[in-house]
Amino acid sequence: MKEINYIITNQDQGKELKQIVKHKLYVSSRLLTKLKQANAILINHIPQYVNYIVQAGDMVTLDFVKMNECFPKPAFQSKFKLVDTKLDILYEDEYLLIVNKPANLPVHPSAEHYENTLANQVACYLEKQNIFSIHILTRLDKNTTGICMFAKHEYIQELFVKKKGKIDLKKYYIAIVDKILEKDHDMIEKKIARKKDSIIVREVDENGEDAKTEYFVLKRNFKKDYTVVKILLHTGRTHQIRVHMLSIGHILLGDDLYGTESNISHHMKEIQRQALHAYQIEFFHPITEQKIFITAPIPQDMQKLI
Repeated sequence: MKEINYIITNQDQGKELKQIVKHKLYVSSRLLTKLKQANAILINHIPQYVNYIVQAGDMVTLDFVKMNECFPKPAFQSKFKLVDTKLDILYEDEYLLIVNKPANLPVHPSAEHYENTLANQVACYLEKQNIFSIHILTRLDKNTTGICMFAKHEYIQELFVKKKGKIDLKKYYIAIVDKILEKDHDMIEKKIARKKDSIIVREVDENGEDAKTEYFVLKRNFKKDYTVVKILLHTGRTHQIRVHMLSIGHILLGDDLYGTESNISHHMKEIQRQALHAYQIEFFHPITEQKIFITAPIPQDMQKLI
């Protein structure tokens, strides 16, 4: 990403440049400091102090090339072991990379999975574009498949936080749960917290964080006693779908973390992981403001069940 430009309007006139950069261009204090130190904030192509009073028609430029030259990123080898594997790319532009993650692949390195992760693969791909930092926008569990989003620059990652309301990211999942759901559509609103004495497991807890899950029944398999649902996440808590479904008496097929022993053994021949797929996203692009729709094909193991 090279630069971002903004033309000062009549309503902006008379304000300090710092206000424009922070409130119109959504730059964080941390990133603003880096831009200042690199003299990378320009008015009409000339570096300017942030206390400059802007005038209507002025063009504000954030020069990220200049900033990156002043604060060069270390090569990925110092942080990630590069894994040269072909990515299933669903969407890519100058700002974003969106890929379809397979099952049995962690999103980022951890003590147990340091090398073989999606981040290692993305690092290798981005380094070929002279991009040396990874900014994960959406995360998935190791055995959840589907859409995973990466920003190609820290500024884009910040926009997804600062412009959250305008970007309006919606995430849809396909899940297969045991037993037959009676309602065709429902909203689950239950707070979620980490389970006591566990680092991983979550549970419904009135003292937890707000969580909201909406589901729509797509298909009921009465013969094998399971239901296919499409889910819209209104919040993004860890294991939210799995915990909320468990709270209403339904376990994801193949879920060996929240499922019972009988549930797991009963459906093991059907699927070897939790039946959950990040299926679709829609959002307004943080730079172009165009509406983007992305769909990840349902993987074969779940498609057979559906």
